[in-house]
Amino acid sequence: MRALEGDRQASPIVAAHAASLDLDPELSGDDALRCIGIACLDQILRNEAAVLAGMPEGIHQMRVAVRRLRAILAAFGRMLPADQRRSVSRELRWLGDALAAARNLDVFETALIAPAASALSERAELRRGIVALAAAAERRRNAAYAQAVKAVRSTRYTRLMQRQLRWFDSCAWREGAAAQDLRQPIGTLAAPILDRRRLVALRRGMGFAGQSARERHSLRIALKKLRYAAEMLAVLYGGDAVRRFTRRLRRLQDDLGDANDVGVGRAIVARLTRSKGAGAIADAGEIVLAWHEDRLARSEPRLHRHLGRLFETTPFWIS
Repeated sequence: MRALEGDRQASPIVAAHAASLDLDPELSGDDALRCIGIACLDQILRNEAAVLAGMPEGIHQMRVAVRRLRAILAAFGRMLPADQRRSVSRELRWLGDALAAARNLDVFETALIAPAASALSERAELRRGIVALAAAAERRRNAAYAQAVKAVRSTRYTRLMQRQLRWFDSCAWREGAAAQDLRQPIGTLAAPILDRRRLVALRRGMGFAGQSARERHSLRIALKKLRYAAEMLAVLYGGDAVRRFTRRLRRLQDDLGDANDVGVGRAIVARLTRSKGAGAIADAGEIVLAWHEDRLARSEPRLHRHLGRLFETTPFWIS
């Protein structure tokens, strides 16, 4: 009897990663976009329980699904009615923003505070300030998680998911004149779509050595959109060329993301130190960020190499 009761217990809550896609090259662009969109929405839905349970990876994976979906809308953008695309993207941006603070504070604690605290552990005078900084970040993180949960439980979220599922399931964009191109096979459409995304990244990468933080952030976003589009359409190609290109793309995106995390960390420290008596937190935050900025400066040559190797690599969709 106990064994039967155990079998009836609910499955453990886990974060859901993106499921693999199965796209036939002869599938129409309409049907391919429908499959991709529903797969992304499914990943959002499969992460609801993990978000509501306060799981960091659940927050992360739901946000990844939102970004993947926005990236594919941008990739197919020229073939979609502008008003429909903007409406869908606007609602997805709201959901992504609702998750962003929690995710950023997770990264701040695990990728910024923890490594710096470990590296600077011999400096006893810093320990109290870093402990205070971590405690302040944890309080802000708890509040951010509460806001993320509130968003996922909201009527706006429910309506968003219902509307997007109907939109993709019915291929409602077919009413637009631009959507005529989506009647072509996805095997024909994929290369021009990926070419456009790569061209945007190439343009934003020009003059990289002298770029500002804002310009590098813009390049990172372009690379992210290229990566998501490439990963979702790579199933049409396969082979070593796909793995080589996407591996280099992920590596460069991670490098730029590391620098972006430090920039976000500086904004977090500024918010954490607005109250009176936050001098120790401010000092600890400055030391933590300075340690990471020094680390990034030392890795700058590697970043240049990774960018060059990516753009020198022949894209897998060019035979």
